[in-house]
Amino acid sequence: MNITLVTRQYWPSVGGVERVTTNLSRAFMDRGHQVTIVAQSVDETRFGRMTHIIRERQRFAPFVHDGAPVVQFRPSRRRRALLLPLGAELIPLGGRVSRLWLRAHTSGYYAAIVRGTLEPLLADADVVHVLGAEVLAVAAVETAHRLGKPAAISPFAHPGEWGHDSGSARAYRRADAVLATTRADAVLYRAVGVDVQRLEIIGLPVPDAAAPLTPAEREEASAGAHGDSPLIVFLGQRRPNKRLEVLFDAIPRVWERHPSARFAFVGPGAEIPLRDSRVLDIGRVSDADRARWLIRADVLCLPSISESFGLVVGEAWSQAVPVVVADIPVLSELVTAAGGGLVSAPDGAAFAAAVGSLLDEPQRARSLGQAGHEYWRQNLTPAAVAERHLQIYARIIDERGA
Repeated sequence: MNITLVTRQYWPSVGGVERVTTNLSRAFMDRGHQVTIVAQSVDETRFGRMTHIIRERQRFAPFVHDGAPVVQFRPSRRRRALLLPLGAELIPLGGRVSRLWLRAHTSGYYAAIVRGTLEPLLADADVVHVLGAEVLAVAAVETAHRLGKPAAISPFAHPGEWGHDSGSARAYRRADAVLATTRADAVLYRAVGVDVQRLEIIGLPVPDAAAPLTPAEREEASAGAHGDSPLIVFLGQRRPNKRLEVLFDAIPRVWERHPSARFAFVGPGAEIPLRDSRVLDIGRVSDADRARWLIRADVLCLPSISESFGLVVGEAWSQAVPVVVADIPVLSELVTAAGGGLVSAPDGAAFAAAVGSLLDEPQRARSLGQAGHEYWRQNLTPAAVAERHLQIYARIIDERGA
């Protein structure tokens, strides 16, 4: 099977969608399938409202990552000039009106203008899978259909941030399959009119976070874990939806009972404002160092108020690390199903109490971590999730060809 994965950003950009795309690509190729990745960008600059229309991202040359060719979708300057009417989104209140109504129509105009750029990139695919939403998703789904190819979409919608606009809804309703991460995620797509027969709850692929390490390196990392100074880790990009201020408020509260506890913030973003030797501002790390921090962690915290899945939760469970997450539907469903941690109100006092309770009872914390590990082993490994994807691809290929 020749699978084309379409995404706004890809490696070396760091983020959840980028990691999912990489993990799926590897798992598909391990099973003998061909994969091509079509991306708009490989840098970490966030997409603004007009980035996808008027201001194109930095050009990059085709390259190969982990065996998969990566090519850029980048409309020409002439095509972008034809998109200037969509700049009405920049008018005060224009963006809100567009998200609620106009983008259902303007996204079709966008798709028609960029189709000539996108068609050659999708021409060899047996199936097109879009990872993400908004106007690129509309363009990819409708271009695939014009080529007679089925299109699946994994929206990763974050209501209030992205993937919940009228243009995205158009893509979801027209795709041959919409792949939700959890039941709570699926509710969003049913609400905008996705036929339940085309909606699949499939999870996300989460590799063993320690895979980049040799056995000796794993043993060395494990030797420094669970000592007298417990380690609480936040892992990921420091974006507003991650609500790091909740952890900042929780930290001194945890220290009241556990003064030796250390807090490590691992991942790119703004500098951590707390000044204390027990607060470690690690920043961007390699995959190997990412693994070391997870292996050493006693608890992983994710206070996000908006997630489509919570990939780092699965990564923590791959190392049997218990988690404390904010009480939002997607995270609550995932952690409750696995029994791999605690769900907390997204405020400092509640998070401190949850983290403190795990530090008070190390045996309970280890039991929760083991439950999470078993859930990961059965449901979230790349092999298991890739197989579910391939079954869906085969079905929609048959349906489109019928």
